[in-house]
Parts: sequence; structure tokens; C-alpha cells
Amino acid sequence: MGASLAMQRLMVAALSGLDGVNGVFDGPPADAEPPYLVIGPELLSDWSTKSGAGHEHRVQVRVWDRGRSGARVRPLMAAVEAALADLGGTLDGHRLVSSRFVRATVLGDGDDWIQGLVEFRLRSSAVA
Repeated sequence: MGASLAMQRLMVAALSGLDGVNGVFDGPPADAEPPYLVIGPELLSDWSTKSGAGHEHRVQVRVWDRGRSGARVRPLMAAVEAALADLGGTLDGHRLVSSRFVRATVLGDGDDWIQGLVEFRLRSSAVA
């Protein structure tokens, strides 16, 4: 799971500076003030070549906010997409090869919470 953790750390670094976001987490926080971001879940699969190990990461970034309107969530989703579109780097022996937007949607839960889901496909390779 080294590749997974390395990609998560690159994502956290890219998303931590977004205006209007009160935190970036890897699971539902107990007492965070909305709006905040949650990275995950992630689906990890093999993307190896004959010259080295690689992984494909299908990762969701969830934008959580109070209310029933997506008015505040949608601009934050666009900011997440922009921040991760140019994501790159090498960390902990894994290099991010590509970051691609896959899809996005806005969901309400009926309990005065709304979430925007932004899904990405990251591809990483092991660095010797």
C-alpha cells in the first residue's frame, strides 16, 4: 500500500491550500467545521509494465457542507478538479505519472448535509 499512501500525501498537499476549505481528511472527521474535504474511498489496481511496478488509483474526493444547496459545494468541486489536474511529483519511491478527472456529482443526504463527489484516476509507477 505504499503507492496508495504516497498518492494520498501528494493529494493532501495539493488540496490543503484551497480557499474556503476547513480541512482535508482521510475519513469523516469528528468535529470539523464544514466545508471540508475527505479523500477516499480509493480503488487500487495493477498498472505494471514489463519494466516496472505501477498502480492505477481510482480516488474520490468528497466535498462536505451543511445545507441542502450545492451553491457552495460546486465551486469547491471545481477548485478540487483544478488542483488535481496538474498534480505531479515523486514521494516515498512512487512517481505520479498522470492525474485525470473521471466524473463528479452532487448528493444530498436528507439530513441537512450535502456532498460533492469528484473522482480521479491517478497512475503511479515505482521509482528505483
